[in-house]
Amino acid sequence: MFPLLETFVAVYETGQFSIAADELRVSQSTVSARIAQLEQRLGTPLFERHARADVTATRAGETLYRSAVKLLAQWRQTQEDVNRARQAHDPFLLMMSNTAAVALLPRILEGLQAQGALEHVDLRVMTANSDEIVEAVELHRAQMGIVEKPVSAEGVVRAALCDDRLVLAGEHAHDPENPATVWLLREHGSGVRYYTDLFFSQRSIQPTHRVEIAGNASICACLAAGIGTSLVSQGVVPAGVPTADLGMDFSRRFSSVTPRSGLTGMQRGICRQITSLFAARLHPGS
Repeated sequence: MFPLLETFVAVYETGQFSIAADELRVSQSTVSARIAQLEQRLGTPLFERHARADVTATRAGETLYRSAVKLLAQWRQTQEDVNRARQAHDPFLLMMSNTAAVALLPRILEGLQAQGALEHVDLRVMTANSDEIVEAVELHRAQMGIVEKPVSAEGVVRAALCDDRLVLAGEHAHDPENPATVWLLREHGSGVRYYTDLFFSQRSIQPTHRVEIAGNASICACLAAGIGTSLVSQGVVPAGVPTADLGMDFSRRFSSVTPRSGLTGMQRGICRQITSLFAARLHPGS
């Protein structure tokens, strides 16, 4: 119907079938056929034909013109709205713990790019400690989080991604009870701090010298310079820094957290794609 109405409006406004055909880039016979089809559907003539190929609208034609202009304007606006919606990208905030960002982000971006997923979302990545991530996801400020310690929150769904082993690294890695040890500690709320406190509890260690540092990069820089001792992920230990194994109690899992509700279909699809990248990277029984 819309091609018929567009043709009718062109004829009405130009007053000639031939000029309307030029504007629409169709043949004059096509214009004539469309007008005839429209007149047949409405059961009334829309134009009076005159000499020298001029035409004028009948009363029915004038009535149709007023309605047709409005209908075509609404249709064009609808097409623009649909096109904008088709091209719009859903926002997607991925929040990751410090260690997870170093260990997993390259794999995530590579996987999403290979699957063409980055074309459909505006992806942002932020680092934070695990507690902050869970809170952001539960409050729907983030679409997905990746944490490095056990979490439990009513408003999120948790899924295991892959394993990570923590080690003791630094100058007193093999003598952690040494009172001269300078302990480099992550801030409260981080996954590594959770396991560090567990280690202190198991070994009945009460650190004399402790420095709290918010971020793995700074801790690793200190370790690389030969300063301090810290629990860190085995995968981020700087080259040449001594390490000591801590056993299975400190083999943990990175986990994803997503909101129980409120995600768009596209956002939920991205969450599934990220999770699937790690489906085969869990050690049985760990």
